[in-house]
Amino acid sequence: MTLHKHSHGARSLPFKRAYVAAMIVTFIHYMAVVATLTLIFILIRTQDNKVAMWLLGALALVGATWGIGYIFRRAATCPLCKGTPLVDTRAAKHRKAVRLKPLNFGATALLQLTFSNRFRCMYCGTPFDLLRKPGSHHERGGF
Repeated sequence: MTLHKHSHGARSLPFKRAYVAAMIVTFIHYMAVVATLTLIFILIRTQDNKVAMWLLGALALVGATWGIGYIFRRAATCPLCKGTPLVDTRAAKHRKAVRLKPLNFGATALLQLTFSNRFRCMYCGTPFDLLRKPGSHHERGGF
């Protein structure tokens, strides 16, 4: 990942709500996937009907959180290029776009946002920091 350790050069996000909502729903989605896999393992070992019912509920939760998460990820747009940096599309990617294989650019941006509160827009290449307050400027050498 090519983002700096500190947020020097990263821009603030004026509207953070969609990004925070996408992070929360994605976290719940990944936990539901882990619960589903765990319940599949338990069901194979025990053959219990109660576990089967819990498994059906976990599968429903995975589907629901994926759909809701997709809506929130589409709502999170880049303030500069108006692209959707948390949803990978067929549009051309910036040369500074970050991708962790086997994930796509959108999933990589979401992981960066979740664990570091920073990400780089895959379409315009601009780094953003979720914790930086709008209007906060930092001094750069030069003029």
